[in-house]
Amino acid sequence: MTKTNSKILFSTKWIAYTALLTAFVVATNFIPAVPTVAGKIYWVDGVVLLAAYLMDPVAAFIAGGVGSLLYDVFQSPSMMLPSLLIHGLQGAVVSALLHLVPPKNLGKWEWIKAIICSLVGAVIVVTGYFIYRAVTRGTPVAVASIPRNIVQEIIGISIAMVLCYATTFKMQLEKNGLLPDFKREIIYKNGDTENEN
Repeated sequence: MTKTNSKILFSTKWIAYTALLTAFVVATNFIPAVPTVAGKIYWVDGVVLLAAYLMDPVAAFIAGGVGSLLYDVFQSPSMMLPSLLIHGLQGAVVSALLHLVPPKNLGKWEWIKAIICSLVGAVIVVTGYFIYRAVTRGTPVAVASIPRNIVQEIIGISIAMVLCYATTFKMQLEKNGLLPDFKREIIYKNGDTENEN
C-alpha cells in the first residue's frame, strides 16, 4: 500500500525500543572506562551495534548518535557533535548493510554478515575520531589514538555478537513477535498501517 498524502509516524513498539536502546547507550557510557597506555577504552560500541543488529537504520542512528550525545551533554560537551555523527553513522550504516543489502534472510548464518557490517562500522568510528582529533589536537595525538579505538571496536563487536548471536536473544525476540519490523510497523496519521503487499 502506498501513501502519498499521509504523515508517517512510527509504532509504539518502535518508539519504545528506540528509546530503550538510546537509554542503554547513555547508561553504558557511564560504565568506568578501561585505562590503557593509549587512552581509555569505553564499552558503548557494543550497545550501538546491538541497536544496529536489532533495529532499522533510523532507530540505530538515534540510539547510537543521540545516546552518545546525551552522555556528552553531562561529561564532555565539546564531543557532542562528533559523538552524534560518528556513533550515529556507525549504527545507521551497520543496520542498513545488515538489513537492507543482499544477501538477506541468512538465518543461522546472519552472524557472519553482522561481523562484516560491524567492521565497516569500526572503520567509521576509527576514521571519524582520527579526523576529529587531527583537526582539534593535531596529527600525532590522532595517530596515537588509533590502536585504542581499534581495541574498543573489537571489544564492542565481541559484546554485540555474544549478546545477539551467541545466545538466542535476537531469535527469541523475532520468534515471539517482540522485535519491531520497521517495514510493517510504519503508522500513518489517518490510522492505516503499511502493508508489504
